[in-house]
Amino acid sequence: MTTDGALLESLPDSRVTAALLSDLEDADAIRTAIPLLAEAHDGQEISDRVVIQTESVAVVASYTDGEGWTVDHRINGTDRDPSDVLEEAMVAGQGDSSLVEAPGE
Repeated sequence: MTTDGALLESLPDSRVTAALLSDLEDADAIRTAIPLLAEAHDGQEISDRVVIQTESVAVVASYTDGEGWTVDHRINGTDRDPSDVLEEAMVAGQGDSSLVEAPGE
């Protein structure tokens, strides 16, 4: 099983670009790596909140200057449909915003 720390080690000690997350998806262990609430900066999409999913887990992580990356939410994906795990991570990652419709609404 991939540990949360191992997933975060893939990230630089800074906010990340959408392009870097896309490159992470090329790694065998990473199923999905997507930004949450990306903003444009110097022609690139930059995010300080991401969802990273493997076959066994999805994590929502956030970056804070001086503290680095931390896991905000962890969703167990063992023996579950990967689409359901990603949806749960997206809903967990949205916080108080309404970017993703919660299941059953």
